[in-house]
Amino acid sequence: MLRLGVVVLNWNGREHLAPCLDSLRHSDHPDAFVVVVDNGSTDGSVDWVRQAHPEVEVLSLGENRRFAGGNNAGAELAIERGAQNLLLLNNDTTVAPSTLRRLSEPLEDPAGPAVTGPRIVYADAVDRIWYGGGHFDPWTGYVAHRALRRRVDAGADPGGPTDWVTGCALATRARVYRELGGLDEDYYIYAEDVDYCLRARARGWKVEYVPAAVVRHAVSATVGGAASAFKVYHRVRSRRLLLRRHGRGPLRGLWPAVEDLARAAALITQGHGDAVRALWRAHRDRPDTPPTFTPDDLLRAVRREPEDA
Repeated sequence: MLRLGVVVLNWNGREHLAPCLDSLRHSDHPDAFVVVVDNGSTDGSVDWVRQAHPEVEVLSLGENRRFAGGNNAGAELAIERGAQNLLLLNNDTTVAPSTLRRLSEPLEDPAGPAVTGPRIVYADAVDRIWYGGGHFDPWTGYVAHRALRRRVDAGADPGGPTDWVTGCALATRARVYRELGGLDEDYYIYAEDVDYCLRARARGWKVEYVPAAVVRHAVSATVGGAASAFKVYHRVRSRRLLLRRHGRGPLRGLWPAVEDLARAAALITQGHGDAVRALWRAHRDRPDTPPTFTPDDLLRAVRREPEDA
């Protein structure tokens, strides 16, 4: 098989790295290697990986380049090390032994997809789907995971073409990654994966969902839960930027507007005034300018908010 470079992005996630790297060690892919990209962690992650997993190469950036910047740096290093295919993988995941091979096989078919993604289940509820393919409607702005929270045996996530693959576990041909310029760092956080897949499809490349490849994901372990002000702000901002670049027609913001109104009402009822203010702030700010939510806000959100249900 073609050489696969697995890029694991880390930011203060030492507790997640052990199960993630252990699962990768048991992969049945015959030619895969791992690069851990560290976004300026202060929890000893870098030293721990070097001591516990000497087979893993560590790229310590010394600063937080966020999701796109960190993954782009890791992907470039992996390509320099001979990777012909790439897998961008969250640090708060574990993979089944066959996952890397199953994601890679379609990429090696010249007529096959240039991007593949696995079935992703909740780490604490492995019979429930978190990602079973992705929907994107450019006319209304509807963006969603298919089969979210459905049972894995319900038949709700058939394999085949999909609009987009989540960056939680996104496999792609290295050549395509370079031709597209990697992930777009203008998004700051969220929607980079959707944008990448839409740009790939616009150039005629296929994007495919592979349910036989399975990943377990500890959802939202690094940015707080559904009521996190940081999460609310950046989801809204990134979706606005996504629709500005890929949306069509006068109603392209209809679905996001309905969702945001419903979200604001729910947050008010639950007493999350900071998240409501963040939502308003995301609509006030221009999506094509740098975000105004600071890293200090992120730290406060992570320490305060619970994980997703």
